[in-house]
Amino acid sequence: MSEKENQVLNENILELTDDEGNKVQFEHLLTFEYGENFYVSLLPVTPLEDFEDGEVLIMRLEEDGDDDIFLPVETEEELEGAWNAFLELYNDEDEEEDGE
Repeated sequence: MSEKENQVLNENILELTDDEGNKVQFEHLLTFEYGENFYVSLLPVTPLEDFEDGEVLIMRLEEDGDDDIFLPVETEEELEGAWNAFLELYNDEDEEEDGE
C-alpha cells in the first residue's frame, strides 16, 4: 500500500489515503529508527482484504516540509530489518508496561 496523505483522527488513529483515493484507518503502534531511516508501524482498525488479522504495516517515514509522508518499504531486505527492529522495540515496550 502506498500512501499519499494522512490525517490524525485522535492520538493513536491515523486515516491514510492511498493512491486510489480510498481512506483507511490505522492504529499507530510505534515510530522507530532503523539504519538511516525512520519507520512507522500501523495496525488496521478494521479488517482489510489484503491483511491477515493482527498483521502490521510498516512504512518508511519521511518529512516534506511540515508534513509526514508514509512511503512503502522498497526492498525485502529493508523490510526484514525494519520488522526485526520493530519487534525488538515493541516487545521491550510490552515488557516495560508489564513491569509497572
